[in-house]
Amino acid sequence: MANLPDDILTTFGALFSEAQSSGEPDHTAMLLATATTDGRPSARTVLLKSHDAQGFVFYTNMDGRKGRELQANPQAALLFHWPRVRDG
Repeated sequence: MANLPDDILTTFGALFSEAQSSGEPDHTAMLLATATTDGRPSARTVLLKSHDAQGFVFYTNMDGRKGRELQANPQAALLFHWPRVRDG
């Protein structure tokens, strides 16, 4: 995975801290969307373990469906739902 631009990581870090202090029930919960090599999408909720200049870390069973999809097609999307962040 290529390094992420510093401004994206800085923005994410600020929002992540805000989500943590805002009382979000689980600020580490994120939607992980993957796709098979033929483009069939799949999404599920996973927990963020850490993040840094290399990207985002979460744990998964590499023999499970999402692990196999990521090995075959490493392109994925993450979505954090923090309704209490920047409300109003």
